Amino acid sequence: MSMNSMMISVLVFFTVLCAVWVFFKNSGTASSGGGTSAKLPFLFRMFGGGIFFFAAEAGSLLEGAFPAYSMKIKETLAKADLPLEVKDMYGAKLFFLFLGMALGAFLSFGIPVSAAMRLVCIALFGAIGFLFPGMYLQKLAEKRTDEILSNLPFAIDLISSSMNAGLDFGAAVRYLLSTGEQDVLRKEFRLFLQEVELGKNRTDALKDMQKRICVTEFTRFVSAIAYGMDSGSSIIDIMRIQAEEMRRVRYTRAEQEAAKAPTKMIVPMAIFIFPSMFIMIFTPIFLRVKESGILSLIGK
Repeated sequence: MSMNSMMISVLVFFTVLCAVWVFFKNSGTASSGGGTSAKLPFLFRMFGGGIFFFAAEAGSLLEGAFPAYSMKIKETLAKADLPLEVKDMYGAKLFFLFLGMALGAFLSFGIPVSAAMRLVCIALFGAIGFLFPGMYLQKLAEKRTDEILSNLPFAIDLISSSMNAGLDFGAAVRYLLSTGEQDVLRKEFRLFLQEVELGKNRTDALKDMQKRICVTEFTRFVSAIAYGMDSGSSIIDIMRIQAEEMRRVRYTRAEQEAAKAPTKMIVPMAIFIFPSMFIMIFTPIFLRVKESGILSLIGK
């Protein structure tokens, strides 16, 4: 294929893709999993039509072809608490794959490079587009998990203190909901109370809450509470121990993140700080050497 033919083909591809994107962007953003657009993250509200189009066409096929990776996506969706299915994430990956390839093709035509370099640019932007939805989902899941972990020790302490004052577990949870802002953890406790009021066993309702939260620390807490309820042990003492354990884990995690900071700083320092330091240090030396005439003597 000649260079001109290749350019025409890529431009046609880009034009068609833009037309498809504009059409599906305005065709509605309800997820295939039944979630409303208000609950969807910005990425799916912005490009929902195109994403769910690819999800409907190829999402289920990819989900069946890669079961292990699909299970990982499902767990991450549960941690992020998004009304999406695994095939929706595959749809997002395919959509941004083609969008990235189109963007790479568009940008490469503004640079005088060879056809091989244009293909590399298209492939690179396509790979970035394919990986972007997964990183975006992981970031949402980590944000929700961090919010739950930061509020969980205080919530457990407040519930245990309320129970120590004479309230039962359900009344203590209601008191928790009446205090502070309605964060993610309080919303989950509200769902827990609703399930209990509808007749579900407290242990089963806590296990359902555990599945929605998908946090290791909360899983241990639920297991300890369930054991205490079954064995007749003091739930208050168990909750205090669990709260202290969660704080210890949180402090340990913070120390580990702080220990990683110097390593993470190496790349930005090498790119932004060290070159500036070298310029400031060696530029005067170079000018002095140049004025002295040593460089001309070395050239001879």
